[in-house]
Amino acid sequence: MNRSKATLFVLIGAISYGVLSTIVKLAYAAGFDSATVSGSQFLFGWLMIFILALFTKNLRLAPTTAMKLVIIGISSGTTGYLYYQSLQTISASVAIILLFQFTWIGVVIDSIISKRLPSRAHFLSAILLIGGAILASAAYTSSLDLRGTLFGLGAAVSFSIFLLASGRVANHLPVIKKSFYMMTGGLLFVMIMYPPTTFLSETNFENGMLLYALPLGLFALILPPLLFAAGAPHLSPASVSLLGAAELPTAVICSVLILGEHLMGSQWIGIIIILVGIFYPIYAHAPKQKTVTASHNQRDFS
Repeated sequence: MNRSKATLFVLIGAISYGVLSTIVKLAYAAGFDSATVSGSQFLFGWLMIFILALFTKNLRLAPTTAMKLVIIGISSGTTGYLYYQSLQTISASVAIILLFQFTWIGVVIDSIISKRLPSRAHFLSAILLIGGAILASAAYTSSLDLRGTLFGLGAAVSFSIFLLASGRVANHLPVIKKSFYMMTGGLLFVMIMYPPTTFLSETNFENGMLLYALPLGLFALILPPLLFAAGAPHLSPASVSLLGAAELPTAVICSVLILGEHLMGSQWIGIIIILVGIFYPIYAHAPKQKTVTASHNQRDFS
C-alpha cells in the first residue's frame, strides 16, 4: 500500500470516530434512550463483524488468548456506556473533549505500570491537555453538568485502558479475528447493562432505531479498527497520531454545523491548546530521531 492510500485510511478511521457523538445526540433527540442507543449499536456492530469473521479461515483461538481479548473488549463496552451516559447531560463538543483526555491519562497509566516517569515532553503535553480541557469544556462555568463530566472522564480512563491493553495482546492475529473477540467482550458488558428486552422492541424498530444503530455500529466498531489496522503499519507512529487527532475537530465541527451547538471564543482557544498538547510530544521527539539517524548514517559512511 502506498503512503497516500494509507494516510487516507487512517484519516477516514479518525473521522469515523469523530461523527459518533453527533449521531448519538440525534438519536436522543429522536426519542431513543441510552439503553437503546448503546445496546443496539453493540448488537448490530457485533453482527456485522461476525459476518466478516465468517470469511476468515479459522475463527478458533486458544482459550487463554480468547479470554484475554474478551476481557479487553469489556473495557470497550465500558467506554461506550460511560460516553453515551455523558452525552445525556452535556453537549457533544464537550463530551468529545473530555473523552480526548485519554491522551494524557494513558501516559499516566503506562508510567504507573512501567514504573517510569513520563518524559518532559509528555509531562508538558499533559499540562496543556488539562488546561485546554478546562477552557474547551467551559469547566469554569456553573452550567457544566457534574454527572456528565464524571461520565466523560470515566470514558477517557476506560478508553486509555482499552488502548494500552489491546496493543499488548495477540498482535499477531488478523484484525477481523482479534476485533471479533474483543467486540464479543464489549457486547457481553453492554448486554448485562442493557438486556436486549430493554431495547429490541417493535416500537423502537418502527420508530427507526436501525437508522441510528447501524451507522453507530459501522462508525464505532467496524470502520476504525479495520482502517487503522490497514493503514497504520505503512505510516510512522507520529503520522498516525497526527491523523488520529482528526477525531476531535471532526466531532466539534459536526456538533456546531449539524447540532447547532455554540462554542465561546475561550472554548475554541481550549481546543487549539489541546491540539498543541497532542502534537507537541511528536515534534519534540522528532529532532532527536533525526539526529540519531544522521549519526548512524555518518558512521556508516565513514
